[in-house]
Amino acid sequence: MNALVELVQTYGLWLVFLITLLQSVGLPLPAFAVLIVTTAVTPATEANIIILILTGSLGTLAGDLILYFAGKRYGTGILGKLCKISMSPDTCVRSTGDIFERYGAPALTIVKFIPGLSTLAPVVAGVYAMRVTLFVFFSSIAALIYLGAAVTLGAVFRHQVGGLISALSDYGKMGGLFVVVLFGLYLLFKWLRRYRLIRQFETDRLTVNDLIELIDGESNPVILDARPIDQRTRNGFIPGSVPIDENSFNDIADRYAGHKEIVIYCSCPNEITAARYAEKLRKVGLKRIRPLVGGIDAWAQSGQQVTFL
Repeated sequence: MNALVELVQTYGLWLVFLITLLQSVGLPLPAFAVLIVTTAVTPATEANIIILILTGSLGTLAGDLILYFAGKRYGTGILGKLCKISMSPDTCVRSTGDIFERYGAPALTIVKFIPGLSTLAPVVAGVYAMRVTLFVFFSSIAALIYLGAAVTLGAVFRHQVGGLISALSDYGKMGGLFVVVLFGLYLLFKWLRRYRLIRQFETDRLTVNDLIELIDGESNPVILDARPIDQRTRNGFIPGSVPIDENSFNDIADRYAGHKEIVIYCSCPNEITAARYAEKLRKVGLKRIRPLVGGIDAWAQSGQQVTFL
């Protein structure tokens, strides 16, 4: 903890700008906590508070713009990479797309407070070709609210934060190690949960060729599309596939309970959303359900037909 305080005192606003920028582009850095500590060890003047909020907001906006233009140029391909480094990789893109579909551009102010979605949202905004002026406006509001909350907490609880810093400092390196270990355990928990889900369905996955054989044969497979409806509309879907969401598990299970071959696909790395949905569908009655390796991207890249509404 002493090291953090020394960094804050040495680099100040540059540290705040850098950490907020790096967190904004998806790195698992505790920018919110750093800003609380920075505020607590900084003289509580109105000018200092305003400068801290503006500096952090500029860093966040810079990171958001990087992701926005990446999404605009590279499309959904960049989402897979972000899912792998996000603090909440299993969230993937579905929830972000659902929120955008429901609230439009103002959703940027909502997702800033949701781990995982806050990183994916600027990319989705770029993919959807949101106007850059509209994106900057709502991203700026989101950053000001989000970082304003951190600075406010640091200012209001500066004595408590200072006491915590002093307590940890009394233990020297052990105090800092304690904080690092807690953060490491949190990351490990997130990774193990994702790894367990991937391993659970690893042997059940099928390839595009396997699916083609099922379609050409007599299996008459049911194909479920685990992507948001807006992605299905924009990017197309596997012919005959049925959309599925969090609210339709019981209906899907009742409708296809008698089918022996059920395939589910998404557009996430390691088919994580498809695997997560498959797990929930098994809990409500479906016995055999398999994620498609590579999802819709693998299907399209193999030269198979993609249908558009």
